[in-house]
Amino acid sequence: MKLKKNTAFLAWVFLWLGVNNLALGAQGQLYQWEKCGPMIEPASQDVLAPPSGPADITAESAQLEREGVSTFLGDVRLRRMGQWLDADEVFYDKPGRTIKAFGDVRYQDSGIDIIGDDTTMDLEIDHKEMHNARYFLRDTHGRGTAYRIRREGTAKTFLRNATFTTCDVGSNAWELKAKKIDLDHEQGVGWATGVNLRVKDFPILYLPRVRFPIDDRRKSGFLRPSGGSSTNTGANFYIPYYWNIAPNRDATLIPHYYAQRGLMLEGEFRYLNPTNQGKVRAAFLPDDPKHGGSSRGAFFYQHFGTLAPRLVTNIDVNYVSDKTYFENFSNTLSVASTSILNNEFDLIYVGNGWNATGRVQAFKNIDPAIPNDALPARRLPQLLVDGFLPNRFMGLDFKFHGEAVNFQRTFSSSAVRLDFWPTVSLPFERHKVHFTPSVGVRDTQYWVRNAQSIPGVGGVPNANVIQNPDLLGLGSPGLAQFGGSPNSPFLSRILPVISFDMSTTFDREISLFKHGFRQTLEPRAYYLYVPYQDQSDFPIFDSAPLDFYFARLFQPNQFTGADRMSNANQITFALTSRLLSSTTGNEVMRASIGQIEFFQDPRVTMPGIAAQTGYGSQIVSEFAAQLSENWSTQEEFRYDPVHDQIDLGSVGVRYHSKKSGIIFNADYRFRRQVLEQMDFSGVLPIGKRWNLIGRWYHDIQNARTLEVLGGFEYDSCCWTIRVLGRNYVTNFQGDMNKSIMVQMELKGLGSVGQKIDTLLERSIAGYSSQF
Repeated sequence: MKLKKNTAFLAWVFLWLGVNNLALGAQGQLYQWEKCGPMIEPASQDVLAPPSGPADITAESAQLEREGVSTFLGDVRLRRMGQWLDADEVFYDKPGRTIKAFGDVRYQDSGIDIIGDDTTMDLEIDHKEMHNARYFLRDTHGRGTAYRIRREGTAKTFLRNATFTTCDVGSNAWELKAKKIDLDHEQGVGWATGVNLRVKDFPILYLPRVRFPIDDRRKSGFLRPSGGSSTNTGANFYIPYYWNIAPNRDATLIPHYYAQRGLMLEGEFRYLNPTNQGKVRAAFLPDDPKHGGSSRGAFFYQHFGTLAPRLVTNIDVNYVSDKTYFENFSNTLSVASTSILNNEFDLIYVGNGWNATGRVQAFKNIDPAIPNDALPARRLPQLLVDGFLPNRFMGLDFKFHGEAVNFQRTFSSSAVRLDFWPTVSLPFERHKVHFTPSVGVRDTQYWVRNAQSIPGVGGVPNANVIQNPDLLGLGSPGLAQFGGSPNSPFLSRILPVISFDMSTTFDREISLFKHGFRQTLEPRAYYLYVPYQDQSDFPIFDSAPLDFYFARLFQPNQFTGADRMSNANQITFALTSRLLSSTTGNEVMRASIGQIEFFQDPRVTMPGIAAQTGYGSQIVSEFAAQLSENWSTQEEFRYDPVHDQIDLGSVGVRYHSKKSGIIFNADYRFRRQVLEQMDFSGVLPIGKRWNLIGRWYHDIQNARTLEVLGGFEYDSCCWTIRVLGRNYVTNFQGDMNKSIMVQMELKGLGSVGQKIDTLLERSIAGYSSQF
């Protein structure tokens, strides 16, 4: 049964490949031609001049006839309306409005160069015909030969018994041979009939008809066929069809065959209008034999639009049929570990200095291991108002945050939360000293219905796709819980928030390594006071502790959301120093360190999280430096002075050389009792055309590799090839997926294989596809 299915599919594929309108590379590309030599020197730069004015002709000798045929002999040069003609002999038939040229003929206009034995030009209809010709396309690095070339103006070119390649002159790595090739320069497309694709003079493929792009415009047609192999799906193969519906709309249909799972049909539709834009993606796989014979699928819709001036909408819809859908069909660790999908509709009004958002939001659980009580609560609906009005009455800055939301767990249990947080501040500056006192009030109210069923509501509600980060060692947010008095129908919290922020900057000119720099010293002090209120009875819908690093030293609340407001009687001391280039002003180095000193211990906590004690917080620091044109580094540390240990650290070193093409990345990440990882990646050029590519992403704490990939790429003037092997974790159980990917591209024609460059750009910092 399986063999019959595979055979039928392959027969269908080859039938498809043989249709007479196959288009390789239907979406044009802007190729990089820096590895190519010069095509041909132009006979004159004047061909780019406006096509107007009289004709100019020079020759060693001439015989002019007023009404007959004029003859020009010896190094003849003719320029007419943006066209240039060189020949040994030129005959101009004035009554017939034709020109005939013989002997070392060369024709040139803004789009093409043609060298041949002879040419005939019909000046009345602007047609040219040449024999035994070589041609060079100016904009696409394309060239070839033809027994006969006919050119109609600059719009169309017709070639018979022709060849086409984008390789350097004298080095045909690949070549199309065709009975005829028609080039439509207005549409940016070429058609070839009776085609033999030859590689190094060996025929490898026959196509009755092929279409190929001759510029970078989008065009309808089949994109490059792609394939590969992986543990999850077996061998796979697909041929996308691209439909350029309109300049602002397109669609892609992708029949995707998996040897172990069957035929999946995927599709994408995109639109871009003056007032809105969006994308719809869908996939359907019937009767997956590796999934109990059940059908599987996915649907995603993103839309952003303007309904009226200042009024915009945002829609995000996500659906998959089952938990392992991403695990089986995604090639990235972060997507494969998705457990909860977000669905929301936003209506946003943007005012002058303020905005308001109305939101309806729900979540879909695709992981049976996660109980429904652990899902984020639905927002049906939510209203947010935020504003900042600087320098108003008496120089005051006014800031406001407001929220009204109805959280719903089930039809019988819900809670309404109102949260208002206005703040007034008065910034001023004296002698480079910046001082900003601020006073605010946070008022939060709850009305709870059927509180007994609230436990378990929580999560991280604002992500497009909610993911469990355990596999990456980032830790999981604790399941939200209700407090100690679940029968309380009404809860209230009103807290003042008072802060004083002061900073200054000292600078001096210094010289290091024979270079001039401006060094700054930027001390900052931030005092914060928020009285304590017992919030253990409050439900937790969207709050979680903020991860503590340098930028969080100046946060008024150490929790996300509004369910917890941390108490504070503390002062933060921080110091930053920078080195700025005296010539360019660019930042060369930045170092920062800071700590919070507690006058009173933080007491507000969440279930399962102990309150912090001691005289101060951990010491946090960050460092970044551009050590040279190619070398850079960045570090971040969090030190616990009570236990005399580093709680968190990361070190990254980069070497990116544009001149040599060498890329090297080394990263180390550490979080005590949670993760310890190292990540090495890079690109090593071997000569001018070969690159070795690799990445090793390793979990030291659990002694396992999260991802390893390696391969090579070869990039010449007119063709490239990439070969990549990859082994990576797909789920929390540590299952690995092995895959082999190959991509080959004939520049200017198309490519075969999986699109590896997108994966490499995501996996290797600094990598950029050169073709």
